[in-house]
Amino acid sequence: MDLLQEIWRDLISAPFDMNLRISLFYLFCTACLATAVWGLRGRPQPFLRWLLPREVYRHRSNLLDIKLFLTNRVAGVTGILGAILGPTVVAYYTLNGLALLTGQGLADEPATGMRLLIATLSIVVARDFCVYWAHRLHHDSPVLWPFHAVHHSAEVLTPLTVTRAHPVETIIRNVLIAGLVGVVQALLLFFVTGQISVLEIGGANAIYFLFNALGSNLRHSHIWLSYGRVLEHIFISPAQHQIHHSMDVKHHNKNYGSIFAIWDWMFGTLYVPRTYEELRFGVADATGTSLGQPYPTLRAALIRPFVESWQALSLNRSEGAPALRVVPAPAPRPMDASFSLWLDVLRAVAAFAVLFGHMAHVRFTGGDFFVLREVNLASDAVIVFFVLSGLVIAHAASRDGTWEAFAFNRATRILSVVAPALLLTLVFDGIGTRIDPSAYPPDYYWDLPLSEFLLRGLTLTNQWQGYWDWVRLGTNGPLWSLSYEVAYYLMFGVALFLRGPMRWLLLALLALVAGLPILLLLPAWLIGVAVWRRIGTPGATGLPMPLAVGLALGAPVLVVVLKALGADTLLNDITAAAVSPASPAQLFIYSDEVLWNTVLALLVAAHLVGMIGVVARVSIRLDSAFARIIRWLAGGSFSLYIMHYPTLHLLDATLPESLPGLHLWMLLLTLAVCYGFAALFERPLGRFRAALRQMAERRHDKVAAASDLTVDRSAP
Repeated sequence: MDLLQEIWRDLISAPFDMNLRISLFYLFCTACLATAVWGLRGRPQPFLRWLLPREVYRHRSNLLDIKLFLTNRVAGVTGILGAILGPTVVAYYTLNGLALLTGQGLADEPATGMRLLIATLSIVVARDFCVYWAHRLHHDSPVLWPFHAVHHSAEVLTPLTVTRAHPVETIIRNVLIAGLVGVVQALLLFFVTGQISVLEIGGANAIYFLFNALGSNLRHSHIWLSYGRVLEHIFISPAQHQIHHSMDVKHHNKNYGSIFAIWDWMFGTLYVPRTYEELRFGVADATGTSLGQPYPTLRAALIRPFVESWQALSLNRSEGAPALRVVPAPAPRPMDASFSLWLDVLRAVAAFAVLFGHMAHVRFTGGDFFVLREVNLASDAVIVFFVLSGLVIAHAASRDGTWEAFAFNRATRILSVVAPALLLTLVFDGIGTRIDPSAYPPDYYWDLPLSEFLLRGLTLTNQWQGYWDWVRLGTNGPLWSLSYEVAYYLMFGVALFLRGPMRWLLLALLALVAGLPILLLLPAWLIGVAVWRRIGTPGATGLPMPLAVGLALGAPVLVVVLKALGADTLLNDITAAAVSPASPAQLFIYSDEVLWNTVLALLVAAHLVGMIGVVARVSIRLDSAFARIIRWLAGGSFSLYIMHYPTLHLLDATLPESLPGLHLWMLLLTLAVCYGFAALFERPLGRFRAALRQMAERRHDKVAAASDLTVDRSAP
C-alpha cells in the first residue's frame, strides 16, 4: 500500500517538477515559442490544429509513449532507475582519494557567483559529454541498439517521446553520467567551491532550466525549428534532433548531442540542415526502408529488446564482422578428484566456521564462546570462501566453454538457493519479530519494504554501493558476500569471454556500479583464479613433494602464528590510519579489513598450491565413508551459509532460555533447518537446470516460429 501511495504521489507531482522536461511550466514555455513560430510562418492553419494535430496525438505510437512514461516513473519510484549510481557516491570516493593523495581537505572558498557559474557549467558540460557517448554507444553496439531502438521506433514525435526509453538504456546512461559527473563534482569541491552548489532556478540547475524553457520539448515534435548554420555548430536545435530520428540514410547516426553540438562537430557526427527537410520517423534498414513498428505493445517494447540483444551476441553485422568478439575459454585438464574432495573439506569447514563464529555472538550464546568472535573466525572463513570461489569459477568457466553456458550455470546455481532463502528469511523474520522483537536488534535486522527486499535480494545488489546504499536483507547478513561474488562472476565472465572495446566498457560499468568496497576484495577472489591458472592448465606440473607439504602445512600454521602475533590487528590499524579521520567500517563496510584479508587470501592460495602436489602423490579412497560424508556436508554448505543467520534469530526468539542444553539445541536445530533446506533446493540443482533447458528450448521454438521481423541495427 505504501508503494502504491508513493507511485501515486510521484505521478501527480510530475507536472510540477522543474527537473522534468515535460512539466507544465516547460510545456507552457514550449507553447509560447510554438506560437511565435506559427506566427512567423504565416499562420498556416488554426493554431490548436497546427500545435496538436490529431494524426500525431491519436497515433498508436503516442499511446505507447504514454505507457512507457508510466512504466519508467513506476520503475523510478521502486528504485530500479532513480538511485542508480548517484554522482554524489562517486564524488565521495574521489574526494577521499584526493584527500589521501594530497593530505588536504576541501577548498575553503566563499561560494561567489563566478564560482557557482563555473561549477554549474562544468557539471553540465561533463554530463552532456557523457550523454553524447552513451547515446552513440547505443547506436554503434548491436547488443545495446535493441534497447535504444525502442526510442527510435516512435513513428510520431511528441514531448512525451523523450520518456520513451527502455529501462536498460536508462541504467547504462545514468551509470556513465554519474561516473564522470561525480569526478567533476569532487574536483570542483576539492579545488574550487568547497560545497556542492550550483546556480538554480526554481530548484533546477539554471542551465537545464533555460534549455527546457527555450524549446527542448520541440526536439520531439512535428514543429521544425532551426537555429541557423552558425549556432547549430554549438547547440543542437530541435530540427537537428528530429533529423536524428529520421529514417533517411543520410541522417543515420547523426546529431547524438543533447545540449551541445560541439561533440558531434568534434567527433564527425554533426549534420546541419541547409533548409527545411521533410522527415519520416521510425526504424529503417541500411537503405532507409522502413521496418514497420517492431514494438507495437508495451510488452514487446520491454521484452523483445532482451531477445534481440541476446541474438546479437552470436549474429554477424551486415558487413560480416562479428557483433562482439566472443571467445571460448581455454580448455583445462579436469580437476583432480582428490583435490576436488579436499576443496569440499575446506568448503564444509569454512561453512561451519561461519556458523560457529556467528553463534558466538553474545545475543545467541551469552558470551560463552566469545573467543570465536575475538579471533574473527567467521570473517576469516569468508575469505577462504572467496579464494575457493575464484578457483572453482575459473575451472567452471573453462569447463562451460561459452558465455551462455557460464551465465546459465552461475545464475541457476545462485538463484535456485537464494530465491527460496529470501522467502524463508521473510517468513522466519516475520514470525520471530512478533514473538520476541528484542531478539532482532537494529544492527542485525533491517525491516526493509518488501519491494526493496526482493529487488535487492534477487539481484544480489544489496552491497553494490555504486548502485544504491548498502542494505541488510532482514536478518540475512551473510548474503553480503554473495553480493560481492555475483559482481566478481560478472566481471570475470566479461573479461574472459568478450574482446574489444565492449569488454573494457562493461568492466568499467560493473566497477562503477559495484562500488569501491566490493573492488577492494576483488584481489582476494582473483587470487583463487590465479591458483586455478597455476594448477589447472594443460601441462602444469606439481611442486616437489617437500615443497608441496611445506606449503600445505606451513600456510595454515603461519595464519595461526600471524593471528597470535597480532598481525591482523596491525594491518587493520594501518587501514584505519590511511582513511582517518573516517572509519574503515563506515567507508568500506565489510571490506574494512582489506589488508589482512588479502594476506590471508595469499596464504590460502599457498596452501591450495601445496595440496594439489600432495594429493597427486597420496592415494585417497574416493568411495570411502569419509569421502561420502564430506561430499554430503559440502553439498549443503551453501544452504548452511545463507540460512543459518535467520534460523539462529528465530530460535533465539522462540526457544526458552531455561531449556536444558539450549546452545546444543540451537546448533542442532539450525543444522536440521539448513540441511533440510539444502535437500529441497541446493542438491536438486541438476534437475532444476534440466527443466529450465527444456523450457528454454520450447520457448525458443515458439519465438523462432512467431518472429518474422528483425530490427536492423544499422538504423539510427
